[in-house]
Amino acid sequence: MFCQKCGARMQQSQLDGRMRWQCPSCGYVQYENPVPGVGILIEHEGGLVLVQRGHPPGVGQWALPSGFIEADETVEQAAVREAREETGLDVDLLELFGVYSFPEGPLRSGLIIFYRARPHDMATLRAGDDAQDARVFRPGDFPPLCFRTHREVVARWQSLLGLPASNLNDTAHKWLNFRRAQSADFPAIVRLMRLIPAEAGMDDRKQADVMEQLRSNSNLEVWVAEAIDADHPDRPVIAFFALSFARTLTDSHAWLDALVVDPDFRRRGVGYAMFEVAMRRARERGASQLLVDAKRGSERAQEFYRACGFGSDEVQLIRIF
Repeated sequence: MFCQKCGARMQQSQLDGRMRWQCPSCGYVQYENPVPGVGILIEHEGGLVLVQRGHPPGVGQWALPSGFIEADETVEQAAVREAREETGLDVDLLELFGVYSFPEGPLRSGLIIFYRARPHDMATLRAGDDAQDARVFRPGDFPPLCFRTHREVVARWQSLLGLPASNLNDTAHKWLNFRRAQSADFPAIVRLMRLIPAEAGMDDRKQADVMEQLRSNSNLEVWVAEAIDADHPDRPVIAFFALSFARTLTDSHAWLDALVVDPDFRRRGVGYAMFEVAMRRARERGASQLLVDAKRGSERAQEFYRACGFGSDEVQLIRIF
């Protein structure tokens, strides 16, 4: 990478608690900022218009009409344009419905601004050039949505209508099953724990202590992910997370004690899917904060925690709303 100001070769430097690209000649810093996008909840007869994606990421999967904002348009103009391009529908925007972030990608980090909208004429509904299909789905018939932010905003839309939100397995990872850990899973959990740098030298005594904690600690909640598709017929436990809960006089907190994914299944979104489940479980149990010891993992694990929204200090928290 070369400096866009003076042309010198950039190098990585530690600045403001992060590794950043900086020019050693003129001092210019290349900041990586999120890109803004829009998403549209087009409502029709109690349902929503979804599009089946024709290009990566998520080819063949369903999503809300969405896209990035052009430099010369307002957010509202972008929402109307994306609705027309992806569905053929001219819409009136009803309200700003929510702003979500996706630090995990899929291509680069960003912010997405969602609007509720009403179509002028449903007779013009069609799939745009970058989509395979466009249809109206009613609650209860929604297909799995390929983006976390879309799942979250649709769940909020359903809850405001008094409808049940999607369950924990309603994700793009149809080949995964998330469930509470059982005793038969404990050896696999211990095996995965050894991948944590601080636990790589776990001896028999420490292993026995971990097994006892898994069996008897009522403040500990452990979930696993297992593969359930035809490529993984043995349904192996490929990931787990552990949450512990603490109650103060006025509040409740959740600690993300561990989140580990088998190396053969990394870079496929498993870790972030597990993090979603952990956040949801912490919220369901009344926790107002989720904390993590960010320095306990490897550098790749620390990058993952930062992508999830944690900072770079030793102990970091995310507020849960």
